[in-house]
Amino acid sequence: MRKLSRFAWLVITVQIFFAVIMIGIYSGGDSCVAEDSIEGLVAEVICDTADEIIALFLFMAVGLFWAVTNLVLGIIAVRRRKRKASDSVS
Repeated sequence: MRKLSRFAWLVITVQIFFAVIMIGIYSGGDSCVAEDSIEGLVAEVICDTADEIIALFLFMAVGLFWAVTNLVLGIIAVRRRKRKASDSVS
């Protein structure tokens, strides 16, 4: 089995980190408490909706940050590969 470089371990660690964060956002707990009155029901619906909207924006923001991070890691990987290729030619 081929030994992985430090950069490969960094990429794997970043991917696992973002996957855990996304799962944590998606499975966030309930923070709304229901009451037995109509006002309590309306307040619970508003609270649930706000929680879902906040979770959606957070999910999208982390997803965007994940994509940008992957782009940067990809650029670094390409530059490292080019540098190693030019070093081995000389």
